Amino acid sequence: PARPSTSNVVLLPTIDDPAAFDSHSIGTARVHRYARDVDGTDLAADAEYVMWYHGRCQGLNADGDLAPLSTGRIGRATSKNGLVWEKCQKGSGSEDGKGVSLGLNTESWWGFDTAHVGLGQVMLPMSTPAVLAEGGVYIMYYMGGSHEETAISSYMDDPSGVPDDATIKGMKLSVGVAVSQDGMTWGRVEGDDPTGACLSPYDKDDPNMKSVASMRDEDDSLVNIEEELYCGWPEVVVHHTGEGA
Repeated sequence: PARPSTSNVVLLPTIDDPAAFDSHSIGTARVHRYARDVDGTDLAADAEYVMWYHGRCQGLNADGDLAPLSTGRIGRATSKNGLVWEKCQKGSGSEDGKGVSLGLNTESWWGFDTAHVGLGQVMLPMSTPAVLAEGGVYIMYYMGGSHEETAISSYMDDPSGVPDDATIKGMKLSVGVAVSQDGMTWGRVEGDDPTGACLSPYDKDDPNMKSVASMRDEDDSLVNIEEELYCGWPEVVVHHTGEGA
């Protein structure tokens, strides 16, 4: 069959380099246009588009038992006009691949993000959405999965054709936070969950979620919270409150 047109595509997987972190697939692009707030600088002339995205390499799911998503590691690309993009070859020096800004969690084997990570949102709350002030801090909300196995049937509307013992890794996604001063090198912020996540799928049998299970409504009745299979693809916005909001 004929291949679909790519005339309007601005970023593709790095298919000519199997070792690249995004050689298999890419997804969830987040784009911001920034101009650095420096005295005497023409902000319009200095403006730059920055794209963060996640990608998966061809070897990440070599065994075929990882969730079939485009997630893997997170990288970055830049553009002067928002149309022609250049992938950043310089990533974080602590990561395991060229151009990787946030990779797999190799420091905490118990972490929620040891098998793959995916991008949610990137924010710069310490300055305006359009102007990057010196000392501004980027905040990244991302999702991740571990090597924990869960039943494939749990994720299917009709599991009748799936063996009871069939499992998949990395599908019990949780949400984490990372911070950066330059948008390239990121440091994880450990959340309240024992896995390091700031938001995890609700499991009534998890002793760490007793406070959630005991939540009460305005009429003092227990809140009926449905159990969740995963927490992923976080969308975060700034909600201004108080005077002048």
